[in-house]
Amino acid sequence: MNRKRTTKEWFKGWSNEYDRTLGRINRHHKMLDLAVKMSKVKNNEKILDIGCGTGLLSLKFLKKAHCFIEAADISGEMLSIFRKKVNRLGLRDKINFRVKEAEKMNFKNNTFDVVASTVTLHHVRDKYSTIKNIYNITKPGGRFVIGELDVDTSGSLSDVKRLRRIMDYLKEELSLALKEGGVNAFSRMYDNGKKHILNHGEYCVDLKKWARLCRKAGFENIEVKPVPTFRWMKVLKCTKPGRKRRQP
Repeated sequence: MNRKRTTKEWFKGWSNEYDRTLGRINRHHKMLDLAVKMSKVKNNEKILDIGCGTGLLSLKFLKKAHCFIEAADISGEMLSIFRKKVNRLGLRDKINFRVKEAEKMNFKNNTFDVVASTVTLHHVRDKYSTIKNIYNITKPGGRFVIGELDVDTSGSLSDVKRLRRIMDYLKEELSLALKEGGVNAFSRMYDNGKKHILNHGEYCVDLKKWARLCRKAGFENIEVKPVPTFRWMKVLKCTKPGRKRRQP
């Protein structure tokens, strides 16, 4: 089974419901707001939003600063919805769209002031190679911001302790999805929960592991903050070392 293709098809099927389900969940917006705040985005900076979906994070960046967005996602259907929003808001000159996989961000080195990704990179199996590539395309002094689930789903599928660990997260996730997003959001997140349990396109690691990967790739000044009111989501920010000053 081609799991990457399966993930792409899953998001294609979710595209028309995304804003009415995950887009209505309060803790998700709190994570996006925290990611933008920690990025310290400035006017005229160039941002790469990996796994931009329907544009929830990108639009928050544009609300915060007069920046420029490279919006990349594996799903053309998601990007189509985002593009309609951009046209309606008159922001077409601020955003460029690309259908790209997170593992294949083939931009030139030292291109972006900020690279951001929220609840996307857990879909990637080879996480270190992806983070190293992100390091390369980030400008010296630039920031990488990742918002992710602080859940470790690695290990054998037959490991009962692993299952209990995931279920602890899912009990809160599903309860809040039903409360904040209604039955449609619950249905989607329930389906997603099974994918986490079976490692079917979902390969979560905790934020300690993400921090180690970022440090190994060369990033510095690693900072992790929890999303208020939901302990299973956190945001990590780190910095690519700046150019050394020339000796006089």
